[in-house]
Amino acid sequence: MSSVIAVKLFAGPLVIGLASLAGKRWGPAAAGLLGGLPLIAACVIAALWLEHGQDYALAAASAAPAGLWANIVYMLALGFASRRFGWPGMLACGWLIYLCTAVALAFGGLAHSLPLGVTALAGLLIAVGWLLPRIVPLPKIEIATRMAAAFALVVSLTALTLPLGPALTGVLSAGPVAATVIPAFTLANAGRDAVLVQLRGFLTGLVGTGASLLCLAPLAAHLGGWAALPAAAIALGAGYGANLLMQRLQR
Repeated sequence: MSSVIAVKLFAGPLVIGLASLAGKRWGPAAAGLLGGLPLIAACVIAALWLEHGQDYALAAASAAPAGLWANIVYMLALGFASRRFGWPGMLACGWLIYLCTAVALAFGGLAHSLPLGVTALAGLLIAVGWLLPRIVPLPKIEIATRMAAAFALVVSLTALTLPLGPALTGVLSAGPVAATVIPAFTLANAGRDAVLVQLRGFLTGLVGTGASLLCLAPLAAHLGGWAALPAAAIALGAGYGANLLMQRLQR
């Protein structure tokens, strides 16, 4: 029980806070690399593993890659909504479309579709091309807000997992927590162009998340909890590779 509480209270907010500080200190390349780590999803899955066992956690993890499609439509919805709305309207549009997509994936029997999860990686890279580049600094207040949002998501998802079921929990486990907090501040403080470049970074970084989650369940069948280590390495490699690819394509 103490391990579960530690994951919920400290792991999610801590890793999000450290990633935010590193991205602010070393710039967009480091932010994109760290964005490739499935930080929130990993904390949710770890808490589910400790509370409900390996099989339940891996059933949720196997649904997470398909859930990246919900992230794609969310990011694009923010990008288009930012033309006409302030940050509350922008986020409302994004979350409405995100939740509709996530529910459709879970209850349409598509959450555990391997082809859908694999094609999400290509979908992320294609979606990056819809966003405009411009780099802005990260306000300090966003770090604390991101950490609070990470804590809220981990606690909420793990508390609701039994009524939601592993498929919908898995789809929602990689939900756009940081991509809710950051664009809201950025649209208010720096304008739409800054929001678009941040959405590009999120979409590119999610390639690492998708790649690691696709490998997590097969690895865990042989390695158990130690599968988190190679999954993290895959996330780093895929996220960094996607960053390099998009930088070359933009030259």
